Amino acid sequence: MKMEELFAKAKELLIAAKALLEGDEPDMEQVGKLQVEAGALKARAEAMKAVAGGLAEIGTPQMPAALPVGAEEELPGEEDEDTVIKAANVLRFGVTDDPTAVVMREIYGGDYRQALHEQGQAFKTFLRTGRAGSPLSRQIWGPGDVVAMLRDGVSVAEIKSTMVEGTDVLGGYAVPPHVMGGIVARMKGLTAVRDGGALVVQTSSKMIEWLRLTGGGDQYPTAMRGLWGAETDSPTGDDFTFGLLQIPVHVYTYKVAFSVSLLEDAANIVQVFTNLVADTMAIDEDSVYLTGDGSGRPRGFLPSSANADSLSEVNSENASALTMDGLKKLRRGIASQYRAPGRATWIGNSDTGADIEVMKDGDGRYFVDDLTVGEKFMGGTWRESEAMPDVSADAFPLIFGDMSGYAIIERLGMAIRRYNDSNTGINVTEFHIRRRLGGHVIEPWKFAVQKTSA
Repeated sequence: MKMEELFAKAKELLIAAKALLEGDEPDMEQVGKLQVEAGALKARAEAMKAVAGGLAEIGTPQMPAALPVGAEEELPGEEDEDTVIKAANVLRFGVTDDPTAVVMREIYGGDYRQALHEQGQAFKTFLRTGRAGSPLSRQIWGPGDVVAMLRDGVSVAEIKSTMVEGTDVLGGYAVPPHVMGGIVARMKGLTAVRDGGALVVQTSSKMIEWLRLTGGGDQYPTAMRGLWGAETDSPTGDDFTFGLLQIPVHVYTYKVAFSVSLLEDAANIVQVFTNLVADTMAIDEDSVYLTGDGSGRPRGFLPSSANADSLSEVNSENASALTMDGLKKLRRGIASQYRAPGRATWIGNSDTGADIEVMKDGDGRYFVDDLTVGEKFMGGTWRESEAMPDVSADAFPLIFGDMSGYAIIERLGMAIRRYNDSNTGINVTEFHIRRRLGGHVIEPWKFAVQKTSA
């Protein structure tokens, strides 16, 4: 093989190795073989190049029949094992900025990207076989989670303490952060509250305390006021008050069943798992954020479908139906800054949306052509959830407001257990997922609710 052909073949092998590394389940043994073979070809080509150069200088026609013994083991320019591992991890996970990398190394005591990769591989094995290695025995935080905790005032030592083996995965094994992140990202598109812009707070504690200013009104956030007048005038004594809101984190569990055949045969088993879990979790989550009563679960906008937190209440102008007058008054039920373009959201169920679509004026013309989830309607974005109450006497079928006034509290980490026994049935494996969430309205003045009443 000619020198040029050797270089070209080495390049092809390196490209193939890179493609394997970027795949969902890279075969590291095969990657290593490709890299070694490429290095050997490159070394042979470099040797031929050197010999050819020497011949040109001395004019000798003699060429060696083969490389010296051991030349293929001492490949010119070949990197050491640690450098190759780091390069592979960059291909898998991308480049991390220096400050984040320093903190992550302090927390994990090594290359955290390799730890994430090992946990991902162990998770796939666990789904298929039930065998869980040490990578799943502790929760590993991704760089984004670590940065968020640091910004919230959590120290590096405190972050490390949450990862003590078994501490954060009692009742199951840790779900890798990239899998959990994929579930949450998919959930966002299926939900009204989270997707509407609710404030998401991640914590490593069992409860957060929210400091809330009170005493304000539509225009001013508090009772504080300035004073206009002469230099000798004394300022007013109005002051604001503090309210302390405690938001606990509750345990949420969910199970999903797989056929054993699917676990054995599906190449994209992690993606299948993510899809199945995300849909149900999204529906369960949205339901409690809208109507949860706060007992063992988050407290929603309308606890048990009632206006228990005394959000601004606007009548529909009809004892058992919605009216266009009532909808317009509901839109004015919050201060102008909270219904500015891009801020406000409408939430009702599908039947309520249908009721709005068939509203007509005195000439029989529809007020609204159609309501499409995610599109604009009367100064806000229309969203739907079947958890919302139906239109009926004294019900609250609509919420209008700025979703940033609702806080979703997420305890970092997600755990999973695997069951395959006589209780699950023949050819069935069950996975039980455990997550911890809280939720509460933190700024009630940002919301108004429609009451079906004259």
